[in-house]
Amino acid sequence: MKSTFLPIVSHSLSAAAVCALLGASAFAQAPAPAAAATAAAPAEKPKPLAAEDEKYVRNAINGFMFLIQMAKTLPASTDQTQAAQNRLRDTTVKDMTAAQGALNKIVEAHGLKLPTELVGNDKSDIERITKGFSKPPIKGFENKPLLDWTGEMLKESKRLDHETEQIGKTAQDADLKTFASNYGPSIRTTYTAAEGLEKALKTKKK
Repeated sequence: MKSTFLPIVSHSLSAAAVCALLGASAFAQAPAPAAAATAAAPAEKPKPLAAEDEKYVRNAINGFMFLIQMAKTLPASTDQTQAAQNRLRDTTVKDMTAAQGALNKIVEAHGLKLPTELVGNDKSDIERITKGFSKPPIKGFENKPLLDWTGEMLKESKRLDHETEQIGKTAQDADLKTFASNYGPSIRTTYTAAEGLEKALKTKKK
């Protein structure tokens, strides 16, 4: 009887060799593990404004809030004799809101944290003028609430006009210079309109 042991062993060894070769080939073709993703670079901190630029921005944002809120305290009226003050109120709200929005973009770009509400004397002035309009007129002083309102509008717009003109010349930040150039005219219009209204009211009083 012939032995079949050797052919069987030989066959088994050949099969094992083929499997080993196939395994090695598969291992060689397998893609290498992806390299760990590099950590994201930290976001750059906003570049701070120069001291005088930041001082202007802080004062101007507060000034815009004050003018907008003060303008809104004037009661609505369809009386044509009050056209000048109505126009001052409406244009101030429109123009100062636009200027405030533009300046807020600079605030955000430089990471400034500013108050969003009036405080102290500014808040007290708004409340005082509001109460003045709500009271019945006093004989001989009928125009006092309007004069007080106009005086506050004039004082703040004059300050803001002057500071905006100066920052337009001295600002180190290019965007701030552009802001002063773009919105300086509307700030001055508010100032000159308030100035004209006050003169007209004082002349009428005499």
